[in-house]
Amino acid sequence: MFKRLLPLYQNSPRFRQVVSLYSVNVMLIPLSIISSIIITRFLGTVGFGDFKFLTYVINFSLVLFNFGFFQAGNRALVLNTDSEKTREYYGSMLAILAGLFLVISIFLISYAIIDKNISEKGLRIMLISIIPFSWIFLLNNCFEVLFQADNRIDLLTRGKIYPKFIFFLSVLILYLFFFNCTGNRLKIIWICFLGTYIIGYLPIIYKVNPSFKNLRIRINEIWSFNKTYGFNVYFGALFSTGFSALTGLLVSYFGVNNSGVGFYALALTIAEPLSFIPNVIATTHYKDFSTKTSVPKRLILITIAVSFSALMLTWILVGPFIKFFYGPEFRPVILLTYIVSIGVVMNGFADFFNRFLGSHGEGKALRNSAIVVGFCIMVFNLTLIPLFGEKGAAYTLVFSGLIYILNILWYYRRLVITLVKNKG
Repeated sequence: MFKRLLPLYQNSPRFRQVVSLYSVNVMLIPLSIISSIIITRFLGTVGFGDFKFLTYVINFSLVLFNFGFFQAGNRALVLNTDSEKTREYYGSMLAILAGLFLVISIFLISYAIIDKNISEKGLRIMLISIIPFSWIFLLNNCFEVLFQADNRIDLLTRGKIYPKFIFFLSVLILYLFFFNCTGNRLKIIWICFLGTYIIGYLPIIYKVNPSFKNLRIRINEIWSFNKTYGFNVYFGALFSTGFSALTGLLVSYFGVNNSGVGFYALALTIAEPLSFIPNVIATTHYKDFSTKTSVPKRLILITIAVSFSALMLTWILVGPFIKFFYGPEFRPVILLTYIVSIGVVMNGFADFFNRFLGSHGEGKALRNSAIVVGFCIMVFNLTLIPLFGEKGAAYTLVFSGLIYILNILWYYRRLVITLVKNKG
């Protein structure tokens, strides 16, 4: 088998990209897991939940206030073949991000002052302290979208590995030399997290080498793409991704403390690699999808086989893993992982076909699908989380994942029929 794959690796740029990106994701799994083990031991169940809760707050603000410009920049790069113009698009996106960051900062400060839950859990000052550095979340999310459109898999992999590897080193040093410190432990973790992510992204920004020439022209072009494509995707994301981001917040609002948020987040962290397989394959084929009338059946079958095998392996290993590395206080994560992993796999496959629709500019289809899924997420969350806490959030992920994949397959089938007719 290796002898058959070697020529394919040597002769196929796309296959090399799949191997490269997936290898990075696999390599990051132990780094992320070890980092989470250290953080949970350093912070405890409630402190870890507080850390994840603040992360959910920031991520929700990104969903709420990106206004579709990430996807608009994505569309501009997909259709562009001029390298100089590519640099100008990156420059114009950085200018747009500066404006978005200002809006997000105002929202987060207002939320920190007004919200009763964050005050009761003693996290108001911590959130306000984080806000000036939260632009790194915005930059990270935006560049991930742009790099796949520009087929810069090399930068995409660096954006994944640099910050997480440096963060791993920082928490490892923390564990070896400062584990018994008596200061504000949550603050220490946030300094490590934000500092390492900013340091990790500096060489990537340098490599992108953005240009600010023709800034007004490029911003106007992105604005135009936003009106025809980006805002449609954004509007749908307010319902799907937005309500998904609210899940962790709702667990906090219906809980005495944030331990349930931490359990749910840890289960997601363990199950997250299951989404790498369909996402990596779809990401590396994104530009190729734009010229095809359907996803190759062989690609679908390989993705299904590998994903199912990974799911079975996760179920076998998660129990002993949690008991040995995290301790008895994190035992609830085991059952949550069983449930969450099913939802992660279904969402991963839905994203796989979502990428195909996106490569063909089917913004309205993605918007409509996201609205349906988002509405279901909110209904399930408001029904199940008050009854079952973090388990309700896990059940929501499964039910919404099923609805997502059925919905996106319906739009995919309709697009394929149209593409075949047009080609004929």
